[in-house]
Parts: sequence; structure tokens; C-alpha cells
Amino acid sequence: MDAIGRLPIHLNGQFVLEGIQETIMVADLDYRIQWLNSTAVEQLGPLFKLYGVENVKDAIGMSMDMFHAAPSHQQYIMKNLETTHRARINIKDQYVAETIIHPIYDKNGEKRAYLLMLLDVTTQANAEREREKIIEELSTPILKVWDNILAVPIVGKMDESRGTKLAEKVLGECVKERARYFLIDLSSLKEMNDHIAYHINNIHEALRLIGTRCLIVGISAEMALSLVNYDYNWTTFASVRQSIAYILQEEGKEIVDIKNSPSDSE
Repeated sequence: MDAIGRLPIHLNGQFVLEGIQETIMVADLDYRIQWLNSTAVEQLGPLFKLYGVENVKDAIGMSMDMFHAAPSHQQYIMKNLETTHRARINIKDQYVAETIIHPIYDKNGEKRAYLLMLLDVTTQANAEREREKIIEELSTPILKVWDNILAVPIVGKMDESRGTKLAEKVLGECVKERARYFLIDLSSLKEMNDHIAYHINNIHEALRLIGTRCLIVGISAEMALSLVNYDYNWTTFASVRQSIAYILQEEGKEIVDIKNSPSDSE
């Protein structure tokens, strides 16, 4: 869709770019920096020093390649760029930016330069890394309960990232250990919510597809009331012991109570 309206007659394009107050630069067709707005000078000045450029003015004429680990790949993208391209770059682990690159054409439709806008997302990226760290910390190791029986306790919050990682880990371990049964222990939870129920059911159904029986254990009275609202075909137990007894029965075995069994002397 074409632009509409008319810019004020005396409006200078440079003033427009300055007014945006984001990190903006213009590079030529050889990917050399030709212009930085004042925000770019302020934000990128300290970062240029990491590349040995002490004075930000010396960045003019330098190649954009210095920002990229694979310059040839970036050049290929820009050379064939006809519309806006977005990517995320990490500059020396100190500045993370969402880059928006757009080719600049003259009135004849010839590509003449590139306009680059860098949106600082360093804080957001750090928060994402911290979130990933928390997810890893919350990821409980898969426990081997018995031969062919694995288990995992569900502790803490369950979001999309953690649910996906947990499912991948559970499936991987079950295949590796050739598990016939997998126990999901909910005893640390007080009630069920949509997110937890959704991810547990995903694991339950995925295990079914690889031939592993999934049993949900640790169901309290309060949890049972919460589960009434969900139409999932789960096999549930109040305790791990009950689930083990069920598995042994399914396998044609039984639990022997050593304390009450006859001694060898009798």
C-alpha cells in the first residue's frame, strides 16, 4: 500500500530520522556506514570501542561486517533484500538489538543504500536468559523408581517453555530406558490449573504413542476436585505406593511384606 498524505514542504528527512529517537544508521551498497543519528552516536559509541574504534566519528566509512560473526551470510541477505528484514544481533555480549534493515531506493527504483534501525532489547534478552536459567533450575531430574518404571515430580509453575522442555526430557528418557511405566507425581501441587493440566496431558498422550503407560500419582482430595473440571483419560492414584501395587498387579507380580513373611527358621 502506498503512503498517503503530504509531508510539510520544508521537512528535512534527516530531522525525521533524528526525531524517531532510536538507533538509526545508513549504510551504502558496500555495507559501509555512512551516517549515524545522534541516538546511534550515544548508544553505539561505547560499543565501537570494543572493536578498537575509540572515536565514534571513525566509524563512518567502516564496514558493517564487524558486527557479524558470519559477514558473508549477512552480505548475501542484504544484497538480495527487497523489503524489510528483521534479525537479532548480540554485540560482544553487552548489547543485544533487534535489527530492522530496509533498502533505500531512488525515484527510479534503484537500490542506493540501506537504512538500519537497532532497537535495544538487552534488558529483555537478559530477562529471557534468566528465565531460561530458572526453567533449568526447576527442571527436576527423571527418577528411576524400578526396572522399567520412571517418575518425575511436578514442582513450581508450568509455562510453555518449561512444559515443552519437560515433555522432551520425559520422552527422551523413556525411550532411552525403555520404560513401560511413567509416573507423574503431583503431590507438591495444591490444585490443578489449565497450564499444568494441558502440559501433563500432552506428556500423557505422547507417552501413550511410544507405548509407555503414564500414571498420575499424588492426587489429594483438593486435587481430585480440581480434576473434575478436566475431561482427561488419566489413570490416577493417591500415592506412589498405590501406583506401584497397580503396576505389579498388571505385570502379574505382588509385593511381599518382609516383616510378615515366614523366616527361614520356621
